[in-house]
Amino acid sequence: MNENYSNYIKTLKTSLKHQYKSSQKQLILNPVENIPDLNYVELGYNFLYGIYNSDKLRSENEMIDTKIQFASRNYVAKDINKIYKMWCKIMKAEAISMRFFSGLHAHTTIFMAITRINDNVIILPEKAGGHMATKSIFERLGLNVYEFEIDFENKRINIEKSKRLIEKVKPKVIFVDRSEGTLYEDFSWLSEYKNIYKIFDASQYLTNILVGDYISPFDMGFDAILSTTHKNFPGPQRALYCSKQKDEMWYKIQSKIGTYVSNMHPYSIYSLGLMLEDYKKYEALSKNMIENAAELEKELINCGINIITQFPQHISEMRTHHIWIQCESKREAFDLYNRWERNGFLTNYRLLPYNIGYGIRMGLSAATVCGLTKDDIPLLAQLLAKSCISSEYNPTLHDEIESFIIHIKERTNA
Repeated sequence: MNENYSNYIKTLKTSLKHQYKSSQKQLILNPVENIPDLNYVELGYNFLYGIYNSDKLRSENEMIDTKIQFASRNYVAKDINKIYKMWCKIMKAEAISMRFFSGLHAHTTIFMAITRINDNVIILPEKAGGHMATKSIFERLGLNVYEFEIDFENKRINIEKSKRLIEKVKPKVIFVDRSEGTLYEDFSWLSEYKNIYKIFDASQYLTNILVGDYISPFDMGFDAILSTTHKNFPGPQRALYCSKQKDEMWYKIQSKIGTYVSNMHPYSIYSLGLMLEDYKKYEALSKNMIENAAELEKELINCGINIITQFPQHISEMRTHHIWIQCESKREAFDLYNRWERNGFLTNYRLLPYNIGYGIRMGLSAATVCGLTKDDIPLLAQLLAKSCISSEYNPTLHDEIESFIIHIKERTNA
C-alpha cells in the first residue's frame, strides 16, 4: 500500500513538472482561458485557506441571533466590503457579491434565489452564442425556458420576432449569457421591458466593460451583470454578481447566497481588490486585445484561412477578441486543432453558432496578457498558416514557433 501510494505521488509530481515545462512553450489562443496576474493572485494569503467567513457586516445582537459564528473574522468581512465598494464604483453598481466560484455556479445560485418552479425565462440560444449548459441548468431547476429568435443570415438576434416572444410568454427573467461571439451585440432594445428582470453575463467582455471600451450592460437596460473574473479579465477563478440598484431582487439574492454558498474563500476576493491598484494596465489590455484580434483576423485572411467575419451595424456594437475559423468537417477541424496544439498554439475545437458547423475558436485575451503585441501578429499568422499545410511533424517549424512563443512570454514572465 505504501509503495503504491509513493508511486502515485511521484507520478502526480512528474506530471505537474511536465505540464509546467510544456506551458512555457505554449501560447493560449482561446477566449476562455487566461493567465492570472501573479502579482496579486494568492500572494501571501496562505493563512486564509480553510477558514470560514461571511461578507455580511453584523452587529453584536445580529451575531447573537445567528445559528453559528466563527471567531476573529470581522477584519475579513470589513475588508471584503471595502473591495465590494471599490468594484461597485468601477462597475457603476449599487451592490455586488463575489461569493461565487465560477460562472455556472453563479448561474445556478442566482436562479435558485430569484425564480420558482414553472417561472418563465428567456435566454440566448446556444446557436446564437449562448452557453451550452444554461438551458439544461434552468430546466433542471424546473423553469420554463424559452429562447430568443435568431437571425441566422446576419448572425444576430432577430429583434422583432424576439419582442413578439417576450409579449407572448411574459418571462420573469431575461438572461443574455453570451459565451460565443465575434461582435459585442447591442441589446438596448430590451430596455423597454421595465417589469422584466434582465441579467447580462459579461464573462467574455469584463475587461472591456470595466475600462469603458464597451457600453455597460446597465446602459443597455440590464438590471444586473454576472461575470467570471478569469476569462477576459486576468484574475483568479471566481465569479461576481452586481446589481444596478439595491432593489427587491438584490435583497432576495443576498438573503439566499449564504444558504447556497457556505464559504466564500476570501483569498481570491482579496486578489480582485488588490488588482485595482493597476487599473491603467487593464485599459491597455482591453485596447491591445481588441486591436490584436482585428489584426490577426486580417492577416489570417491574407494567408488564405477561412475566417467567419462580422461587422458592426451601428455605433454601439463592437468587435470582440474572438475569431472563428470555418472548416469543411469535424475531422478537418479536429486535425487543424491537433496540428496547432502539437506546435504550441492552444485553440478550441468547437461547434460554432449560427449553423456554421465545426471549426476553430480563437481568442487573444491570454496571449495579450502574455505580451503579444500588434507588431507580432504578421509572424503569428504566418506560423499558424504554416502549421495548417501539412499533417507531418516539422521540427524546424516547431523550433521556430517555440522561439516565437518564448520571446513573447519573456516580456511578462507569464
